[in-house]
Amino acid sequence: MSGATADWAWWLGLVAGAVPLLALAVWHCTDAFHSAAFAFRRRGTRARLPPGHMGLPFVGETLALIWYFNLARRPDAFIEAKRRRYCYGDGDDDGGIYRTHLFGSPAVLVCSPASNGFVFRSAPPGSFGVGWPVPELVGASSLVNVHGGRHARLRRFVLGAINRPGSLRTIARVAQPRVAAALRSWAAKGTITAATEMKNVTFENICKIFVSMEPSPLTEKIHGWFTGLVAGFRSLPLDMPGTALHHARKCRRKLNSVFREELERRKVKMVTGEGGDDDDDGDLMSGLMHVEDEQGRRLDDDEVVDNIVSLVIAGYESTASAIMWATYHLAKSPSALAKLRKSAELGTYQVFGGGERICAGNMLARLQLTIMLHHLSCGYKWELLNPDAGIVYLPHPRPTDGAVMSFSEL
Repeated sequence: MSGATADWAWWLGLVAGAVPLLALAVWHCTDAFHSAAFAFRRRGTRARLPPGHMGLPFVGETLALIWYFNLARRPDAFIEAKRRRYCYGDGDDDGGIYRTHLFGSPAVLVCSPASNGFVFRSAPPGSFGVGWPVPELVGASSLVNVHGGRHARLRRFVLGAINRPGSLRTIARVAQPRVAAALRSWAAKGTITAATEMKNVTFENICKIFVSMEPSPLTEKIHGWFTGLVAGFRSLPLDMPGTALHHARKCRRKLNSVFREELERRKVKMVTGEGGDDDDDGDLMSGLMHVEDEQGRRLDDDEVVDNIVSLVIAGYESTASAIMWATYHLAKSPSALAKLRKSAELGTYQVFGGGERICAGNMLARLQLTIMLHHLSCGYKWELLNPDAGIVYLPHPRPTDGAVMSFSEL
């Protein structure tokens, strides 16, 4: 019996010692594999990877990122951990650039304004693109997924449809009365959940501006599908029933069906000449359908639909979040207003990106923010009911209670 016990003890000791060694070997082998692959592809050049680590096989450092964002609720600590480990200077001298592996893709994190500015300014056209873990969620023909000459061509189409002075005037005429009506309804309620209300009014504006859709049961479904789609952007790349990515792909197919049906309806109307005075003639979908380049070429159906989807995401999710956080911080801290009035340090305000990849709809976002914040600051007052509520950071940062606040007219 004692011999059997000794054998079990020996095997348990072997396993206990081997498991950490195996885990350590896997941890370092993953990083070594990616580093060797990079060196092979760039052999004969002076290119080198920035400091960092690629993490575990397949998942990389995604689990660590999710832990910092959702469990520890200290998102900056993910970057600070890398800065403490890999910074060789006395602060920002390391450049704030690190290699990692997130959501199924190798990635480079660029964390300082100076480094971002360098990337925006110095990258030759077509050499720097935005990478999405799952490109088909926003569309293969979307502006954010194409590169080089195709990106330049598509960007000209989108800018021509959305950033013209005439288009911005139309957007202002559509958005202003809707924003004013929404604020009056919030004041009548007395208490609102800012995150929900901001998303609703921004989404209704976007639906009208982009595809001339008024609030209806269909737009409520579309809103839910976009919510599911966005949730899949920052999820593990596991496509199986029950996962966020699987649900996001289903939502994308439904959105594709709705917008293609609307596109076909408009094409039939163009051929038959029916409904020529409809108010959808000035929306974004109509603009993308009719805009031409120097050679008289137009966008194909895939390009129109993919860019409607990606621009809706960019136009409502980030804008609604920005407005919500503006009201949140103004209500929580009087010093926030002083910070907003203070000029940003030159070259550090990069919320719209830069270079050839600067946000194509930045003028639309600025316009919506300006209209909302103007009406808010001039006619209303608000106060957070739970100023100490925590914050969740994925898929987008927001207070845990959605920023519940009292809201009334001045």
